Amino acid sequence: MTLVRAVVAKALGDAAAFNAGANSAPAAVLWADPDRAWEPVIRSLQEAVPILVLGEYDLAIAQGPALWLRAVLASPDAAELPPHLAERDERNPWVIYLPGISRGSVVEASTLDDSLAPLAEVATRSNWWPSAIGQTPWTPHSFLASKQGAGLDLAGDASTKAALGEVLDKLLLEDVDDLKRKGRLDSARLRHLVLDDHVRTLLDWIDDPEATRASLTGVRWKALVASCKDTYGFSPEKDGTLTAASKLGSRAGEWNAVWQRFAENPGRYPNIPGLLDQARPSVVPLFGDTDPHPDSWPSWNRDQEEALRSALGVLTTHPDPRSRVVELAAVHSPREENVWAVLGQAPLARAVGHLAELADRVATASSASDLEAQVAWYGNEGHTVDDLALRAIASAKTAQDRTAVAAALGALYDSWVDESARAFQKAAVAGYPGKTGLDIAAATAVVYVDALRFDLATRVARRLSPLVVAVETRLAAFPSVTPTGQPAVAPVAITVGGGTAFDAADDQGRSLKGAILRSALASANVQFLEWNAAETGDPAGKAWTQTNSIDSLGHSHGHALADLVDQQLDLVAERVRGLLDAGWRRVVIVTDHGFLLPGQPAQKVTLPLQVTEGDTARKPRVARLKAAAARPDFPILPWTWDSSVDMVSAPGTAAFEAGRLYEHGGLSLQECVIPVVTVTRGDTAAAPVQIEAVRWTGQRCRIDYGPAEAEVVAEVRLRPADAPSTVGGPKSPTEPGEVKVLVDEEVAPSGTVAWVVLLDPAGAVLAQTQTTVGGTE
Repeated sequence: MTLVRAVVAKALGDAAAFNAGANSAPAAVLWADPDRAWEPVIRSLQEAVPILVLGEYDLAIAQGPALWLRAVLASPDAAELPPHLAERDERNPWVIYLPGISRGSVVEASTLDDSLAPLAEVATRSNWWPSAIGQTPWTPHSFLASKQGAGLDLAGDASTKAALGEVLDKLLLEDVDDLKRKGRLDSARLRHLVLDDHVRTLLDWIDDPEATRASLTGVRWKALVASCKDTYGFSPEKDGTLTAASKLGSRAGEWNAVWQRFAENPGRYPNIPGLLDQARPSVVPLFGDTDPHPDSWPSWNRDQEEALRSALGVLTTHPDPRSRVVELAAVHSPREENVWAVLGQAPLARAVGHLAELADRVATASSASDLEAQVAWYGNEGHTVDDLALRAIASAKTAQDRTAVAAALGALYDSWVDESARAFQKAAVAGYPGKTGLDIAAATAVVYVDALRFDLATRVARRLSPLVVAVETRLAAFPSVTPTGQPAVAPVAITVGGGTAFDAADDQGRSLKGAILRSALASANVQFLEWNAAETGDPAGKAWTQTNSIDSLGHSHGHALADLVDQQLDLVAERVRGLLDAGWRRVVIVTDHGFLLPGQPAQKVTLPLQVTEGDTARKPRVARLKAAAARPDFPILPWTWDSSVDMVSAPGTAAFEAGRLYEHGGLSLQECVIPVVTVTRGDTAAAPVQIEAVRWTGQRCRIDYGPAEAEVVAEVRLRPADAPSTVGGPKSPTEPGEVKVLVDEEVAPSGTVAWVVLLDPAGAVLAQTQTTVGGTE
C-alpha cells in the first residue's frame, strides 16, 4: 500500500539526488509554489518530509524568515523544531517550501537588498523541485496526474481542479492503487473523499440545515455545495431546503438514489416529510401528464388512507363485500411497501391486506357438517381466519381507523364466525366429546395459559423455533369457561364432578380452583410454580404454572387485546424456554378455552332468567338451566362434569347480554377447539429451509416457511436462478415463519407462471417452488 503522501515525499527526496563523485550533497531542496496550491497540506507532508516553511516565525509549523531557515540548515541540532516534523537524514533531506515565491524571485534576490537575499546563497548549494530550469512548478493536479508523480487518471476540467484543492488533505492519505482502481477521478469522485456519504449528508442538510452546516468543516461544506451543484442541479446556499425537497420528491435523475436512501431509513429524517408536503406540486395535467411519483408526498398518502377509511366504513352496505375488499387491497396494498408505511402512516394499507386474505379464506372455508371434520379443518387452517382478523385490528391504531376496520370485519368476518358456530353447534348437540384429564410423564412441566385460542398457540409455536413443537387439537370441556375448563386440563388424580354454577368440584364438593386446585395438584405430586417469580422447581418431577393475562386483557380491553397479545405470547415463549433451560425434558402448553372477538358487538338474544339457575350461573354466552324449566330453542348440551345438568349456549355468535365483544363460554370453533402444544428440545441443529405453503390474495403472495428462525429474504421471480427476473420483493419476514410479497401487476399479471424463492443474506437461493400469480397452492 502506497499513500499519495508517500509519492510526494519520494519525489521531494529524489530531487536531492547528486553525483557523489563530482558534487557535495545539496543543503536542501527548494520548493517554489507561487500559487500557494500546496500550502493547505504542508502540515500533513511535514510528517513524512522535514519541510521548513518560509514566512513569519511560527514554531508550530516549522516556519520562519530566510535568516532563520539558513540558521536551521547550519545548526539543525541547536534549532527548536515542532515534534511532528519528520527527521532529516541522508534519504530524507531538508526541504524549504516557498509559498507565493517563484524560483526566479530567489535568484534575483542575490542582487537586491531583499528579505529573500539570505536564501540566494542557500540556493547556490541546493537543488530545486522540479529540477529543470524554466519548468513550471508542480501543481497538485499536474504532479498527481503525471507519470513522474502518482499517475492518477484525473479529469482536467476546472471543476475537478477546484475539487482537488478542496480534498487534497484527504487525498494524501489515500492508497494510490485504490484511487487508480476507481478509474477517472472527476469532481464528484474527489469530493466523496471528504464526504464519506454525500447522499446521507445531503439528506441530513435537508432535514436540519443549520445543524448540518455547523457540523461540516469549511472543506466538507464546500464539497457538499459543489456536489449539489454538479450532481443534483441546485445550490444549498441559494435555493434552500424547499427546492431540495421538491427535487427529492420528484425522484428525477440522480435524485432517485437520494429518495431510495431516504426510504431505507426515513425515521432518521423527521423533518423531511413536512418539507415534502410543503413542496408538493399542484399538478395540472398537460397532454395526459400526471405526477409520476404521487407517493412521494405524505399528504397524498393521507388522502389515500382517508379514502380507504371511508370505503371500509361502508363495506357492510356493499352488495359484494368480498370482491370490494379485494379490489381495495389491489389499489392500496402497494402502499404497505412505501416509506409512509415504514413511518407507521399507512396502517389501513396494511389492514386491508389482512382483510382481503381473510375474505379469500372465508370464501374457501370448509362446509363440513360432522364435528370431527370441522375440528380438523379448524386446527389445520381455519384458525388462520381468526389470526387475520386480529392482525387487521392491530394494524389500526387510531379510534377512526379501528372503527373502519371493525366495520369491515362486521361485513367479512362476523357472518362467517356466526355461520361456522351454528354448523358447529348443530354437530355438537348430537354428541360433544369434550375431553377431561391430562396424563403427563415425569420431567414434564405444564404451562397453563388462560384463553390461548388456537391461532395464538400457532404464534407461540413459531416463537419457540428451533425447539421441537407439536400443536394438536382438543375439544374443551363444556361450557367453555375457566371454572369448567381449567380442571379439565390439570394433571390431577382426584375424582372431579360438578359443583355449583359452572365450577368443577373435588370429591368433597369444593370448587376446584385456587387453593383447592393447588392442593389437588400437590396430591398428584405436581409442583406449583409461581409464574411471576419464574420458579423452575425440580425438573425430575412434574410441575404446573399458569397465567390468565390474555383472558383478563380480553375482558377489559376488547379490540385492544390485538395490540397487547403479542407481548403476552412473548412471555409465554420465554417461560417455556426458561423451563427447558432449567432441565425440564418436556413442556406442555394447555388452555381452558378460546374466545370470540367479532368486529361488531354480538347480537343480543333473550333468555328468560326464570329458566336459568340465576345470575351466578349465567354468563353472556352460556347459562345453566334449571332442571324442571322449559327448554329454550337454543343449543343445549349436558355439562361435561355432570351430564344431568343442561347448559345452554347462545346461538351462533349471539349473546344473552347486549354490547358484548370479547366473550367465551358458548359453542363455536373459536371457543371450543383448543390447542395442546408439546415442546421438547430434540435435535436443535439447523434444519434446511423449506417453503411450507404459498397462498395468493390477488397480487399479494403469502409464504410460510420453516424453520421459523431462519434468516431469509423472499422474492417472486420469473426464473428461479435469475435475479433480474424478480417481479416481487425482496421482502423480509413480517414475523417468524411468514413473508408477504407484492408482485408488480404490470410485469407479472394474474396467471403468470413464476417462482417463489427464499434467499440467505448473501443472496443464495435456499428454497424455491413454482407458483402461479394470483393462484391458490
